[in-house]
Amino acid sequence: MKQRCSGTILTAINKEDFITIPIPKINLQTQQIIKQKIQQSFKLREQSKQLLETAKKAVEIAIEEDEGKAIKFIECQLT
Repeated sequence: MKQRCSGTILTAINKEDFITIPIPKINLQTQQIIKQKIQQSFKLREQSKQLLETAKKAVEIAIEEDEGKAIKFIECQLT
């Protein structure tokens, strides 16, 4: 795409060049593998967000109360 784009700030590609861009054909099995990987990445991203929130809350508990309560909070969140 970069070879056929024109413009400086807002790049553009004309319709004729766009139509001639080769698009690879991916077999169904490979598409399924890609789909699974994408779904897994979204799931892992959500898990990492939840773990980060748990860790932040545990640090708050450790500062405001004590480390023992913070550890118990983490254990409860992870089960």
